[in-house]
Amino acid sequence: MHLVFTRAMSRARSGFTLVELMLVVGLISVLAAATGPSIAGGMRRFTLTTASQQVASTVRTARYQAIGRNVTLRVRFDFPAAGQYQILDDMDAEVGPVRFLPNGAVFSAVSGDLEINAQGRVTALAGLLPATIAVAGPDADTRTISVWGSGRVQLP
Repeated sequence: MHLVFTRAMSRARSGFTLVELMLVVGLISVLAAATGPSIAGGMRRFTLTTASQQVASTVRTARYQAIGRNVTLRVRFDFPAAGQYQILDDMDAEVGPVRFLPNGAVFSAVSGDLEINAQGRVTALAGLLPATIAVAGPDADTRTISVWGSGRVQLP
C-alpha cells in the first residue's frame, strides 16, 4: 500500500484548470473596469494642473527676464493663435518661443495681456489688477492664475 500511495503522489497535477484561469481573468476584468474612470479623471486633472503651472511659470519667467534685461516685456495669451501664449518685447517682437497649452486645455477667461516693466511691476493691458488667467481642462474644470501689480503670481 505504501507503493500505491507514492505513485499517486507522483502523479499530482501541475498547472491550472480552465475554470481557475477564467476566474482570474474575470476578477482582473472587474478590477480594471472599476479603476478605469478613476485613472481617466486623474489624467484630466493632470492636464489642467500642468497647463496652469506652465502658464504661471511663463509669467514668472517674463518678470525675471524684464528685470534682468532692464526692459519692458509682454505676455500675450491666445497669441498668435488660440491655446498659445508668448513673451514679447514692448514692440511685439518675439523674446521667447510660442508656447502651447497641453491638448485638451484652453484659456477660458483672460483679463488681458500683461506688461511687465524693468522693475518687475505688472500692468494689465486691459482690465484691472490682479489680472486673472483662467485655464480650463478637458473636463471643464478651471484653475485661475492671479497676477498682482507687484509681480506676484498666485496659483491656488
